Amino acid sequence: MKFLFALLLVPLLIIPAYAESQTLPTEKGTLDVKLTHDPIQPNILTKMNIDFINPKPKKIQEHIDYTIAVSKDGETVFGPIPLTHTSVGSVKIPIEFNLGEGVYSMDFEVEGILFQPIPTETVSFDIIVGEAHAQT
Repeated sequence: MKFLFALLLVPLLIIPAYAESQTLPTEKGTLDVKLTHDPIQPNILTKMNIDFINPKPKKIQEHIDYTIAVSKDGETVFGPIPLTHTSVGSVKIPIEFNLGEGVYSMDFEVEGILFQPIPTETVSFDIIVGEAHAQT
């Protein structure tokens, strides 16, 4: 019985305790984009977990064509990457937020679903970097 109880607790120990998560729809509501990451410190590589979610069944949508750009105060930190395809509907991208503490913008453009081009839809996330801004 103790072994079974221990097995049930393992997933709780593996999931990061302080992971931050945001889910926002694209501008026309075709997809939801979920962004998950640990607290971000400047100049440290951070893995950004991105899920593209079909809003009707609330499940990950496979085969998405997208681009990503990250900036702070108009200065580019990452990207924009060329049009990229994910067959599984989820990606992990390492990004270094190297312009100090503050609020960064992570912008997505989605241009295709299930190998079908769609009119470009966008969604933008505000990413808080550093201790001083995390409390506001």
